[in-house]
Amino acid sequence: MNARPCDASGTAIAPRLWLLVIAMVLLGSLARLGLWWAYAGEQRQWEALWPVLGMGLRYDLVVGAITASLVALLTLPLWLAGRRQQAVRAAQGLLVAMMLAFVLAAACEHFYYGFYKTRFDPIVFGLFEDDTAAVLETIWSDYPVVPGLLGLAVAGMGLSWLSSYGGRWLEARWRRPARRGLQVGLVVLQCLLLVLLARGSVGTFPLIRRDVTVSADPFLNALVLNAPLTLYRAARIRGKENTIADDPLVGVQRQGFATLQDAALAAGLPSGDPQLVQAALFPRAPGQPRALAQSPHVVLGLLESFGQDLLHVDGPGNDMLGRLRDELPHGHRFDNFIASQNGTHPVLESVLLGSSISPLTRGRNARLTFDTSAALPFKRAGYRTVFLYGGGSDWRDIGTAFRHQGFDQVYDARDIRTRFPSARGTEWGIYDAWLFQFAQELLEQADARGERMFLVLLTTTNHPPFTLETPHRSYPLDPAALGERGLDNAAELRAMLATYQYQADQFGAFLQALRQQPLGERTVIAAAGDHNLRTHYRYDLPAQQVDVDRVFAWMRVPPAFATLDGAPDGQAFAGHADLVPTLVELAVPGQRYFATGRNLWKAAPGGGEALAQFDRLYTQAGLLFPLDKPRLYRWRDHSHVQVQGVVPDPISVAQVRQAVAWGALRDWHIRQHVLRNRR
Repeated sequence: MNARPCDASGTAIAPRLWLLVIAMVLLGSLARLGLWWAYAGEQRQWEALWPVLGMGLRYDLVVGAITASLVALLTLPLWLAGRRQQAVRAAQGLLVAMMLAFVLAAACEHFYYGFYKTRFDPIVFGLFEDDTAAVLETIWSDYPVVPGLLGLAVAGMGLSWLSSYGGRWLEARWRRPARRGLQVGLVVLQCLLLVLLARGSVGTFPLIRRDVTVSADPFLNALVLNAPLTLYRAARIRGKENTIADDPLVGVQRQGFATLQDAALAAGLPSGDPQLVQAALFPRAPGQPRALAQSPHVVLGLLESFGQDLLHVDGPGNDMLGRLRDELPHGHRFDNFIASQNGTHPVLESVLLGSSISPLTRGRNARLTFDTSAALPFKRAGYRTVFLYGGGSDWRDIGTAFRHQGFDQVYDARDIRTRFPSARGTEWGIYDAWLFQFAQELLEQADARGERMFLVLLTTTNHPPFTLETPHRSYPLDPAALGERGLDNAAELRAMLATYQYQADQFGAFLQALRQQPLGERTVIAAAGDHNLRTHYRYDLPAQQVDVDRVFAWMRVPPAFATLDGAPDGQAFAGHADLVPTLVELAVPGQRYFATGRNLWKAAPGGGEALAQFDRLYTQAGLLFPLDKPRLYRWRDHSHVQVQGVVPDPISVAQVRQAVAWGALRDWHIRQHVLRNRR
């Protein structure tokens, strides 16, 4: 059997298809090596990588086989029409496009991991829903766009050469049987082999999610999938999150409960009767209702990217707090406060709507009023309810959505600039000084009118691209204080520290202005970071996962409204889910609210607990995740857990089961509420 020219055989395209499969395996392995090199840290040994590369090869074969099959299908019409040379050229062009798309996806995910500390997840799709100009400006400022485009062009030329030369080289050595029947059989055999590779297994179920588990180290497991598959998985998860479907029990079943009854029993309720579940989800705040004039103003602040870990390097030469430093003793800090989500909009929906389904308030849901809204208990008590955002209210449709959630008014950057014409801002919103001045005036005006206000505010300055072109106080900054973990680019790191410091200082100025007037004794204030700053440190995951999830949190409750003798437990685990229940119970006793967490002003049973991204549970025993099949990562010290997880003890298993059950019940309520109220 001799090699045949490319226009004489139906197998002429086949060598190029197998070249594509081989290339996908090589590209996938290189991408994993890149992630390992950048993010594995010094503690992991190279030997741990071999199982990852071995399992990852199987997934690369899956992607290679699927793309090769797609190329074959797209070029088949040309082949059947007898235009074989054109079919081969089309296949070669498609091969280059597919490989280049793989390279681009892997490169984007490499930087995505550096920012979000995770492979592609549903948040990646939310980036396209942000202010496009602001997103592009951030990417242009913070990432090597020009070198990346040049590198992509070079990669394109290299892959084109590889496809052309490699294809001809393989074709020259590709043996074709002389008999027609054998030729057809060979084609069928190759098609069957591609199908088997696309399934990822022979004789068993195709490769599925559990097959990425190669180690007790979550970082190693995270490396197994390649970028196209993590992107596909993120799309599937997002589709499930966004699709309410027609069955409110979808989320309950997804959490591992067959029925509402099963979830209710696991949560500790006596039955799954819907009315009983609803009553448990909407408790009444204990205590006797107050007259409005005897009630406090309530401020709930979400501070952009205000992670807790930078406060560990606060000191005389690296001042992270500014005027906030003198205000902290007048309230209570919570040092183990965990962010519910990893993005601002998901956090908003989690805090203000008690929802793990995100985005929930987009599209047709933007005009629904959710009975879980944080504003409603205050509105029923006679409060004026206000949402204040430093950016544009068209971002993620929050202007439309939150006007339907019991907020009397939604103010944004346009309103702030109208009040303060000299106010300046970044691509993302008005500088925080102006936002806090606007908030102070709102409170003073409401107080003068005898009103009580529930004010939610969201800052924007401490956000990429970390520009600070506005007058501000100068405090010492020292990027070297972050040590070896800090970002290598000292200028960029200094810019991050400056906006972090600026936000803290302006928040401190706001607190100081309130405290120094009688209004301060009539105002309950709670503030927390929405999520971590993300890119200032290199994180060794999962050992330092808590530093990724933990954010600044602080509350000031005037003595007239404190319901606890002594002080709350600032070391107990707490999170975003606890903010609204705490504020409702302190400010408007007697009102019903959506039960997402505990009152932080009361004792924390067992040292408290907190959910991160509804997939990790922090407890005194350690970190438990993933919640569907939890392993326990015990505490090594205040900021580290053990890298290797162990089988959790019965108490920890029960904690996880109960937390998941309550999450399932809340999911059920929100889904059935949407279905009942859609028009």
